[in-house]
Amino acid sequence: MLNIGGTPRGPLSGVRIVDLSTVVMGPFATQILGDLGADVIRIEPPYDNARYSPGDIGRTSGMAPLFLNVNRNKRSIALNLKDEGDLAALFELLENSDVFVTNMRLRALDRLGLGYDQIRDRFPALVYAHAQGFDPASSQSDRPAYDEVIQAVSGLVNLQERATGTLQFLPTFVGDKVASLYLAIGVVAALYHRSATGIGQRVEVPMADALISWTAVEHLAGDTYAPATAPAGNPLSLVREHAAMRTKDGAIAAVAYTYQDIKRLLIGAGQDELAAEPHWDSDELDVETFLAGLRAVLAHSAEKTTAEWESYLRANDMPYGVVVDVAKLADDPYVQEMGLVIETEHPTEGVIKMIANPLHFSETPVDIRRHAERPGHSTEEVLSLLR
Repeated sequence: MLNIGGTPRGPLSGVRIVDLSTVVMGPFATQILGDLGADVIRIEPPYDNARYSPGDIGRTSGMAPLFLNVNRNKRSIALNLKDEGDLAALFELLENSDVFVTNMRLRALDRLGLGYDQIRDRFPALVYAHAQGFDPASSQSDRPAYDEVIQAVSGLVNLQERATGTLQFLPTFVGDKVASLYLAIGVVAALYHRSATGIGQRVEVPMADALISWTAVEHLAGDTYAPATAPAGNPLSLVREHAAMRTKDGAIAAVAYTYQDIKRLLIGAGQDELAAEPHWDSDELDVETFLAGLRAVLAHSAEKTTAEWESYLRANDMPYGVVVDVAKLADDPYVQEMGLVIETEHPTEGVIKMIANPLHFSETPVDIRRHAERPGHSTEEVLSLLR
């Protein structure tokens, strides 16, 4: 069991971040920065959706699993920013900080005197990182946006419809988390620039732009060219056959991208006669022929057990992955081998599990020093530094 505590050892040790963000997009980014060694001071809002779970699955009100998973390595302080004294304390914190992160909308920031133009002259060395649904310079600036809204405008929902015939949202906060990664990268880049020049700057991450950029990598496809040479959308991803295989006792992913892959999978599925057809040795790929072969594999994949498929795929040096039930993720052999799920004793929540940070540094290791805190837990500790 992991013992929480100690001093930061990561590459951002010595960096102080003031975090005025809620839910996932801002908090996940600042948790990553905290794992990297930054001292993150979370300004607790009056209400944060992430603190409360649908179905009341937490142990303590206000300490929901989602909140625990995006707010470790932070000190939580309670400030009422409508109070002049508390707002003054925030400005004093900013005077002694390196980064300010927020996903509040612009009107609210401007009302509090926390807009970038209001902050820049007062704190010229401060990195000001702001994230929201749509670009503040756009006509959509004031629109509220949840993750599902951004999945829609980025093309992801359309990709789902093309591939499955449904308008189902991806069952994960993909927009929030992709934007979080861009936000963390932007902060690190701005800190590097500041180390060379002494000058802070604004880092802006619109969630819509982040997810559009992420989605377009493979799905711009033929529309990469002007005029387009083929329709947008990666054709081998946007079919029902782009799926894991059912086995006799579970499921396994062995995704084919070449005719040679199809041929090996056909042999594995016991379809030797079909695998012997000469077109599988061609370098020219016809999509309909490819999909017909893949359908044959999927139709017969359940004749082997998962272990039999693993043995066959490993012997043929094919990439594969056993489909893991998310409820059993902590028991997966790879997850256990790498220590990716950590058990630790939380001071108010009892024994909890958390996911290790996936970054590894040879000289400046990431670490977990603080649990996600109850609202305002570190207020006195932090404000005493300002007195």
